[in-house]
Amino acid sequence: MTARRFWRVTGRAWLALSVVLVGWSSPSWANLPFAGQHYPNGAEDFVVGALPPPGVYLKTYMAYFQKDRLMGDEGEKLPLDLDVSMPVVVPRLIWVTPWKLFGASVATQAFFPMYSADVESDALGIDSSSSGLGDIIFTPIALGWHFGPNFHVILAEDMFIPTGNYDKKEPASQILSKNHWTFESVLAVNYLWKGFDFSAKFMYDINTKNDEYVLGTPGGPVEGTLKPGQEFHVDWAVSYARSEGLRFGLSGYSYWQVSEDNFDGGGLDIDGDKGEAHAIGPTIKYWPNMGRFSVVVKHQWEFGAKNLPEGQTTWVNVVWVF
Repeated sequence: MTARRFWRVTGRAWLALSVVLVGWSSPSWANLPFAGQHYPNGAEDFVVGALPPPGVYLKTYMAYFQKDRLMGDEGEKLPLDLDVSMPVVVPRLIWVTPWKLFGASVATQAFFPMYSADVESDALGIDSSSSGLGDIIFTPIALGWHFGPNFHVILAEDMFIPTGNYDKKEPASQILSKNHWTFESVLAVNYLWKGFDFSAKFMYDINTKNDEYVLGTPGGPVEGTLKPGQEFHVDWAVSYARSEGLRFGLSGYSYWQVSEDNFDGGGLDIDGDKGEAHAIGPTIKYWPNMGRFSVVVKHQWEFGAKNLPEGQTTWVNVVWVF
């Protein structure tokens, strides 16, 4: 086995050490075990572009992520075992203010991700577990426009703050704790037509550096600086409501890494291959009497991944209006 092939086979397996909710990046000599991937791809769904009326809202995301296969450059399954499971609970506190700016409603919000992760690979001798608080997400300002009853738009800038329990020697701790900032520009839109809803949340991520990253190499761990690449991704949903309180349809996501990751340390200066992934699955929303409580249940299967792992995710998202 050549040195380059060694990096491509064993390196990709190290990607299990850098799981980030639903998105990971696979390593090799030209494909490193990291990515920004702060955002939980597939989290959003119906009516995503409509900011609600002024008030305080609590939306809690509950999800169970499973990854069981590693995909290569051409979307092929790599011959390495992988078993990753991760339940997460993410309370999201939203305040829609009574103020207006440029004709839009003004809001602010914060997310507090909590997780428990297990990463195992017999082939690589990996058995890692971690739990705790991930990196907090803060939105200083979000602007929501309502262009009539059918078309709605939100613009926002999300910040992922490195507040989590990152441990450079504990791979599972790096699932929701990345030790770098992410600045995510958001455009969310939805269009309502005769009971149908067409929704999409477009995001572009710029990541800062992690100066305490440990890269696994054939000669042992090497500490250096990780600069994750930039990312473009979209959560989408299509649904139909037969009644005011029940909506059903499909939701999913698509993710593309726009620029390469880079690792610099221990005499190494390595650029990584770009990742890609997609998901789709059935989704139902129950909103009894259109009151203070609503719940969304969905299951998404990943497909078409390149240089990433694949699996499936089950979501239960609950909204409560104070």
